[in-house]
Amino acid sequence: MGLPRHLPPGNSRSGYGPFGEKAFKAALVGCVVVIAVGLLMVLLGGDAPRSVGASFVVLGVLGLVTASAGLLAERLLKRRPVPPRDVHGGNGSDPHARDASRLKRQLRERS
Repeated sequence: MGLPRHLPPGNSRSGYGPFGEKAFKAALVGCVVVIAVGLLMVLLGGDAPRSVGASFVVLGVLGLVTASAGLLAERLLKRRPVPPRDVHGGNGSDPHARDASRLKRQLRERS
């Protein structure tokens, strides 16, 4: 049994994990919904639904605290988003840019 394979970085920006901004926001909304359902269960339910509702509230708050701590840590560490892949490939330079020395050499060779 080996280690699980790593997810590719994809197009995710900093602060949103490997799945991207859309999935991060969906997870935050999911945490808020779990908290709301848990509160309803605690307020309106009997003994068993109250205990399950309390667990929902704790899990939802834990998810929000974890996400907030991650974003705060990135801000404190001043981590910047990773540049797009096309910038990585050319090391930030235009692959079609003409070098002035090469142009001069080509002109000399022609004459």
